Amino acid sequence: MAERIEVGGATLAYEDTGGAGPAVVFAHGLGGSANGWLAQLAECRARGWRGVAYDQRGAGVSEKPPGPYSLERWSADLAELLDGLGIQRAALVGHSVGCMVAERAALALGERVWALAVCGGARAWPAAAGPVFEERARLAREGLLDQIAEAVAATGLSERARGEDPRLHGLMRALIAGNDGRAYAESALATAAASMADLERISCPLLAFCGSEDTVTPVGSAEEIAEAAPRGVFATVPGAAHWCMLEAPEATNEVLFGFLEETAPAI
Repeated sequence: MAERIEVGGATLAYEDTGGAGPAVVFAHGLGGSANGWLAQLAECRARGWRGVAYDQRGAGVSEKPPGPYSLERWSADLAELLDGLGIQRAALVGHSVGCMVAERAALALGERVWALAVCGGARAWPAAAGPVFEERARLAREGLLDQIAEAVAATGLSERARGEDPRLHGLMRALIAGNDGRAYAESALATAAASMADLERISCPLLAFCGSEDTVTPVGSAEEIAEAAPRGVFATVPGAAHWCMLEAPEATNEVLFGFLEETAPAI
């Protein structure tokens, strides 16, 4: 059952495993929600770590105030969420545009972030992505989220996963199609304008990883992020695509928690 907290003038929903171990906070990407991180929350729970995954404003069951939304507001929400939950230090984990949210929050939080992991991220979107996000905003405003959902599922999961696990394919389409059209449109436009900044100023250990079959943010994007960060490392989840945490949760956890275990502070 999601809990609620007031952050930046909006009510955000979040899942919190509790636990006395290191804290890890998960930020989802466009069209996602805290539910995308359930396998990672389960791993936190098994380790006795405190895992928190939240629905960004405009997504999931969080409040959907009028736009415009922005990367700056989303990253401020993440920083304020830590304050509201009394989390002094945390690792931040982001997916897709959530990587940009987590990176900006890490810059603002400084030493309060003991590690940063970005999954399926990019320093900036390629020029061709702008019209794609604008088209998604148009379709969402017209109530055609089912068309967006089909496109996202087709690129978010590998061809192998779609063929071998049609249930996962269907659940992912339902996840995207279930978004609020107006809020999704505002989120798509905010995503189009987002980028990482000053990776060279990220002083904590950073993991940039993605599915080896990711066509949305290919392997080269993760390599670029890792190379730009002073303490950056790179990894892939074999055989998986952009939403690797859904397609290959165990392999994703092996990569992610292997990194977090090496960098976690003593409690």
